[in-house]
Amino acid sequence: MLKVLYLVHDLADPAVRRRVLMLHEGGAEVTLAGFRRGENRLAEVHGLTPIELGRTADAKFAQRMGAVAKAMTGLKGLLTGVGKPDVIIGRNLEALAVADRANALFGGDVPVVYECLDIHRLLSRDDLLGKAMRGAEAHFGRNARLIMTSSPAFIEHHFAARSGIKADTLLIENKVISLDDAGVQQPIARSLKQPGQPWKIGWFGALRCRKSLKLLADFSRSMEGRVEIVLRGRPAYSEFEDFDGFVRDEPYLTFAGPYRNPEDLKAIYDDVHFSWAIDFFEEGLNSSWLLPNRLYEGCLYGTVPIALEGTQTARFLGDKSIGLAIREASPAGLQALFETMTGERYQALSQAVAETDRKTWLADRSDCEALVASLSSLAPTTAERGEAGAIVPETISQEGWTTMKSDVCASVSSLIIIPCLNEEKHIEALLGKLSRELDHMNAKIVVADGGSKDATREIVARISMTDPRIVLLDNPRRLQSAATNLAVATFGRDYDYLIRIDAHGDYPADYCRRLVEEAVATQADSVVVAMETVGFGMFQKATAFAQNSKLGNGGSKHREGAKGHWTNHGHHALMRIAAFDAVGGYDETFSHNEDAELDYRLKKSGFGIWMTDKTRMVYYPRSSVSTLFRQYLGYGRGRAKNILKHGSMPNVRQMLPLLVVPVFIGAFLAVVSWAAVIPFTLWAIACVGYGFWMAIGQRNPYGPLAAVSAMVMHFAWSAGFWMELLSFRGRKVAS
Repeated sequence: MLKVLYLVHDLADPAVRRRVLMLHEGGAEVTLAGFRRGENRLAEVHGLTPIELGRTADAKFAQRMGAVAKAMTGLKGLLTGVGKPDVIIGRNLEALAVADRANALFGGDVPVVYECLDIHRLLSRDDLLGKAMRGAEAHFGRNARLIMTSSPAFIEHHFAARSGIKADTLLIENKVISLDDAGVQQPIARSLKQPGQPWKIGWFGALRCRKSLKLLADFSRSMEGRVEIVLRGRPAYSEFEDFDGFVRDEPYLTFAGPYRNPEDLKAIYDDVHFSWAIDFFEEGLNSSWLLPNRLYEGCLYGTVPIALEGTQTARFLGDKSIGLAIREASPAGLQALFETMTGERYQALSQAVAETDRKTWLADRSDCEALVASLSSLAPTTAERGEAGAIVPETISQEGWTTMKSDVCASVSSLIIIPCLNEEKHIEALLGKLSRELDHMNAKIVVADGGSKDATREIVARISMTDPRIVLLDNPRRLQSAATNLAVATFGRDYDYLIRIDAHGDYPADYCRRLVEEAVATQADSVVVAMETVGFGMFQKATAFAQNSKLGNGGSKHREGAKGHWTNHGHHALMRIAAFDAVGGYDETFSHNEDAELDYRLKKSGFGIWMTDKTRMVYYPRSSVSTLFRQYLGYGRGRAKNILKHGSMPNVRQMLPLLVVPVFIGAFLAVVSWAAVIPFTLWAIACVGYGFWMAIGQRNPYGPLAAVSAMVMHFAWSAGFWMELLSFRGRKVAS
């Protein structure tokens, strides 16, 4: 069992209780220690007695820093009796400082995870204080192995842009935890309010925003009883002059006290029509970036969320075409919205929320297990620690593969997409292999055909008549990127993951299942694989030899394979459909390199890409010089197009072949000076020499011919890159 030391900023925070429950549900043993900012019995976890590190207070930063320093000084005594954990989690910056100290006390080899669900305003300042705060964050997080955060905007605006912590990020949204096997039933559209009854807006959770309170009070007064505001949760009294007195004096505001999460959620949200998902606390920074708990809670139980345009919450709702986004946060803006709110419009809004997949809002046992599995992957083995009898978490098997529940592949839904064109020689065998996987999965296969002229369509149509899990889809745009986009647009709403299959490749018998297991275990938004290139004819074997070598792939890990790790790019295999939709799918203007372009947008939006070492695909390269040249010419154009679109520069392994065409052209200057031919000659000698070295060192007779294939790939890639770059420049000048 994974042993977690969970260090927190506030033991009275209900969100801490939810994370502890999630860790327990996933199979971890949790020791909880932290500071306390107040009393809240509803935040207690039954059977767990926390270690109190000290008392702190809201809005008293200096006092909290003093408490942190005191706790760090006496931490050895405070943690007396606590065994060495497998992972230490520090929630927020002050707990991260304590986690860094705890790691040192336990020998310095315990993985530290930084859980950050709010970006404090001091971290976002541009002055010396802001730089000092970010310096402190970088210092205490220097040994962090993982950052856990709840919104892509936190990654984009802080961790990728300003933070000094260099660690992988794991997006754990503030979803509602389902503690029983039955889970939460899919919500149904709310019935209309009775004539004469008011609309009710619920503002639940951490109540810390003075501007929201004043705005809702003024708005409800202006509506003269037609709208009522219900408040529940834990007020941050330090942020209000007199919270209780203010609410008491407002005729249409009611504070109904705290609640237990998730136990009380259904009852409190069933009592309101709308949920207030707006927060002006640290306006323009944290409040614009977060995805609040109340967003997930309210939508899970069928209320219509209200957000502010320009925030991450509004973008999130817009991607799902649900909820309301107001342009102006004012009583007049809200009044205009509700003056036109009819029963029919509300019912349509409620229906849209109800039809959203409940997994968007709900974290069930599989999510909890996936979180614990992600943490388990950080824990060092006995050999790595150099300890005898060190604990190996139960979630990791002896082979290093995450032990999954037998029904994990059936518990999530997968859309297997096969873009194809004229693949009559391969499609029937491929569908036969994949259909056997369907017997163990909740999945559908979509063959997106780009107008095949051979018997491909007839073969697929015949198979689909006997197996309704396989369907044929017309892809009029013919491109692979368009095929995947079309399949997701047509069928994706009912599925969790898409799995992309190349019709001209080969796959292990359990390929799709391994991908799903890895996605669930790592909580990755995309799982990519390595490619093993295999050839049959002489030229194809030589090309395969080249593509499997550093001469042909430059050391690319998705070509050579590597131990499972987080990455920026790889051969596309599986993707969470929600992430795919969030970034807009493939760019169909790309005929090549569309996968790298999409990966750039995924990483930019904070989604995680996992390179798995549990499975791989077999790729068959082009079998002639002309087709290989055209393929790599397209790759070069696609890479240049990616740079022009995003401004991302090629890495070193791509920069070297980029020089091939310029040195080739420069060689013609030998008529002026013989030295001009030297760079081209050195490149040719290096390639041929490497080919002979491979032939001798690996005893492969195709080494010299592999050098020729590599030279074709280098030259074509370079030519395509410069053609696209120069044609873009020409189009720009012409315009």
